[in-house]
Amino acid sequence: MVKIKEGYVMTASEKAEYDRMNALPRKTSGRVDYYFKPQTKYPPRIYVFMDAELWRDRNRRPMGLHTAFPFLSRPMNQEEIEYHHFNWRLCYHQYEDWDKLLYAEQQEADELDKENPGTGTTFLNKLLGFRQRYSLGSACFSQSAPKPELCESAESKYFRELSLLAKSMTAKEIVGLMEAEQKGLNRPVILLLLRQYLKNKSLSEDKKVWPDKAYIQRKVEQSQMRTRRNFVRRTYHKNPLFAMQEIQLRYPDYNEAMLLNDLAVKSRTEKRKKHKPITDLRRCQLEKLSARLRSGALDEQEYHQTCCKMVMLQNAHDHRLPIPLTVTLNKQTLVYSFGWRIRENEVKSFVGLANSKGMTHEELGKKYQEMVSSNYSY
Repeated sequence: MVKIKEGYVMTASEKAEYDRMNALPRKTSGRVDYYFKPQTKYPPRIYVFMDAELWRDRNRRPMGLHTAFPFLSRPMNQEEIEYHHFNWRLCYHQYEDWDKLLYAEQQEADELDKENPGTGTTFLNKLLGFRQRYSLGSACFSQSAPKPELCESAESKYFRELSLLAKSMTAKEIVGLMEAEQKGLNRPVILLLLRQYLKNKSLSEDKKVWPDKAYIQRKVEQSQMRTRRNFVRRTYHKNPLFAMQEIQLRYPDYNEAMLLNDLAVKSRTEKRKKHKPITDLRRCQLEKLSARLRSGALDEQEYHQTCCKMVMLQNAHDHRLPIPLTVTLNKQTLVYSFGWRIRENEVKSFVGLANSKGMTHEELGKKYQEMVSSNYSY
């Protein structure tokens, strides 16, 4: 049963909620998952997720475990199911000390043994087996016994020899080594190293890359992961129903969580459509009139005049009519006609020139002829 502190008096709303939850049927089973979180800026710890079947990857994101897999699972005993029946939020525990974790799990293992003899003991033995693998608390900082030196593998030795000879080898020698490796052991680490050395031959000194073993190993892992992902997607596309069985023939340890990750496609942000800037006079005027209408601060007469101007401009633009500009200088009026696509700033500069002091039609006509006869797009 759920434990209520002695002497605690529930309010009416708490009592009503308790009675409502207590009347609901209990779950028949549940699962507890155990996750290990290595040290970051916080100490390493083990998370114990109650009712693990209810947790989703996104719920474990705050702990940084949204892509992790549990290292151990066990069924919930009836006492736990009863206790957590009243939860209104997801529940988990975290431990930074193995002794505290084992003490708590010992109690639950005893309850499991009562319900199903041997189940709790088996689980506890499995949990103890992870104590050496996952260090918690002060055990993380204890100096382990020195490991015996391992013999250098043939691949590592060959890698080191190639690293020493890299700068002195010619492109022909590198190609020969690559062909021999492909026909022989075909080791991905060596092939990627030789490929990088061959690439360096066509680069300048400041752009050359001389990779180490860790860099090449990371490239190999990325390549293998990419190969697996492409294979999984092709297989799933051909036969979604039996894709898992076909994939496991090639990758025996493959599971459903890995399948979901491999099939997930990153959402691509849609490119914004590019719009050419509006520069011609009539369309610029139409934009300004539209903005004036959208402002809404117009009376009936102004609204009518604005709409009439827009209709006239739009019709003239659709029919590609020339743009007439009437200029009066020294009591003499002339009309200058411009092309329908002339830019607004050019018309403004022409009007500014016409309004300048001492301007005559003769001088203005020269500028007009220059604009009309020029190959430059005014």
